[in-house]
Amino acid sequence: MEKSLKIASWVLIALLLLPMIQHVTHLLPERKLKGAVTLATVPGYSTEHWLNGTFQDSVERAFNDRFGFRNMFIRINNQVAYSLYRKALANGVIIGKDNYLYEIGYIWSQNGDNYIGDSTIRARAEQIKELQEYFEQQGKHFVVIFAAGKGSFYPEYIPDRFAKSTDPAISSKSTNLDEYANNFDHIGVNYINFNKWFLEMKDTSEYSLFPRTGTHWSYYGMVLVIDSLHNYIGDVTGRELPPIEIGEIELSRDYKASDSDIELSMNILFRVNRDMLAYPKIRMVETDIDKLRGIVIADSFYWGLHNLGFSSHVFDKGEFWFYNRLAYSRSFDGRASLDTLNRRERLENADVIILMATEATLPKFPYGIENVLK
Repeated sequence: MEKSLKIASWVLIALLLLPMIQHVTHLLPERKLKGAVTLATVPGYSTEHWLNGTFQDSVERAFNDRFGFRNMFIRINNQVAYSLYRKALANGVIIGKDNYLYEIGYIWSQNGDNYIGDSTIRARAEQIKELQEYFEQQGKHFVVIFAAGKGSFYPEYIPDRFAKSTDPAISSKSTNLDEYANNFDHIGVNYINFNKWFLEMKDTSEYSLFPRTGTHWSYYGMVLVIDSLHNYIGDVTGRELPPIEIGEIELSRDYKASDSDIELSMNILFRVNRDMLAYPKIRMVETDIDKLRGIVIADSFYWGLHNLGFSSHVFDKGEFWFYNRLAYSRSFDGRASLDTLNRRERLENADVIILMATEATLPKFPYGIENVLK
């Protein structure tokens, strides 16, 4: 009995020491956490901060963010919450029916819970129309793109506690997307509604247009958008564009791009059950065709297109303005703050201007770009 207690004590001590040993030696590899993970900074020493206790507090926070096996312990905790309580310990993530994952903003958008109001949308639509007319007078093409949204695409998997009410007075609430489309139709704003197009293809598409585990359109859906946009830009400008070839399709459960971005942000140990998704081969064919100059002002739905080289292939050093805050382009070695650039001048030098949003980001739309002419 005494021997058993000693062995148990030594095992317990060893277990308690393991995180410290790992912290010092990094002996075993650990998977990094995904998503918006901010670690407390390791403070610099000062006598003043030592005496008032802020140095010790900062060191404690920094150590708590870095102790050995911390990432694994977080993943275990998150896995327990997901597996036993159907809860995601990731900001704004909702676990839907049949393990369909949502970001809460898309559910609010589908239900009309984040509707910003008729007058606000009407005013913003008129400002966008003013931008369109200004650039058209200079011989440029301006178009708004509505990306597809997971909430309106898969309302059937939204948990019942969030589902749209059956009360006609509530269920008939307007949505930002519908109201923007109505206003654009009325005043003549150029726009492409990929949300509507995806819904029309939902029951006929051979491959999934939205992944169970991601918030953005599937890789396959994104390639359809690339092909459609490529054709559209060529048609409205009357210009020959560098070709984009779409080839054979590979089916896989090893997801690419953003097909599992929500799942990854949950930082759990095991995969959510995955469907077979389609991955078409896509090739940007280099030619000596003179390229258009283009700027895309968009939310995260454009990241996939940008990373596949759509902007730099179709446009001459095409620029992606992320939420009209940061600009990404080969023109300035990758990234630049738009506060350091002349927005109006750059827009006036473009041939094509694309303004893009999905249903969850429409409350922020059009990201302040409507003030560029002031």
